Amino acid sequence: MMADSVSLATDAIYLADQYSTAEKLRIRQEAHARYSERTEDFFAWALALLDLSAGQVVADVGCGPGAYHPLLHAAGCRTIALDASPGMTDETQHQARQRQLDVHAIQARAEALPLRSASLDRLLANHMLYHVSNQAAALAEMHRALKPGGKVLLATNAPDAGDVLYLAHCTAAQTLGYTPAPRVTSRFHLGHLSLVQEYFPDAQVHVYHDAFLFPTLDAALRYYASGIIDLIEGASPGGSHVQRLLPAMRIQLQDKVDSEGRLRVPKDAGCFVARKQ
Repeated sequence: MMADSVSLATDAIYLADQYSTAEKLRIRQEAHARYSERTEDFFAWALALLDLSAGQVVADVGCGPGAYHPLLHAAGCRTIALDASPGMTDETQHQARQRQLDVHAIQARAEALPLRSASLDRLLANHMLYHVSNQAAALAEMHRALKPGGKVLLATNAPDAGDVLYLAHCTAAQTLGYTPAPRVTSRFHLGHLSLVQEYFPDAQVHVYHDAFLFPTLDAALRYYASGIIDLIEGASPGGSHVQRLLPAMRIQLQDKVDSEGRLRVPKDAGCFVARKQ
């Protein structure tokens, strides 16, 4: 069952702050690349589940800055990149030109894909459905655009991914008199198999167990400040709460770092994979 659509996850101001440029997303992607306990690349692990082959037409819905596109290009696929944010489509097209990738970027909402019915061999929607107000419409559109026999991959987090940071954030926020907001991924996580199966009945869950190993508290706080810090009810992104929460979070986490010599933050993720009947 879908979560309440009234959420920061779908708030226009929050989304503009997060995705009008690639800066905050890049900080998070760099943290995953530098501090992940598991050395295998998540992007490669996920795409291996899609049985890619040369000549396939692949849509990347909610493409962000195009992290999957070099791998799709290497597999010989033609990529159509779609994102609601013009900042993300501009970044994706810029990256594609620089790397000479076969990518065509289009600004579009997941609920209204400008794609012909049964025109895609594969479709990706990675860590983005929690930002879609009408998830049912988006999933219906994905199903419509896929060819019969085409495969879909929907990546997201486990329900408790990042609990170490999020729960510390909640405690720090409450200590300062703020009301913490639900995490954005609460609207679509690996527990939402029944929702996906309404549109793709044979969908299965594939889990990728992993954790951050932050060597310093500063490294963890840089990641925290790129997104979780703004999960405050009624606060503007980047507002006065930021300068108050950072030292409060340091107090919450310092003992753990001192005792363990690092900060381990479990962050299981994964994806739903299905074939259109």
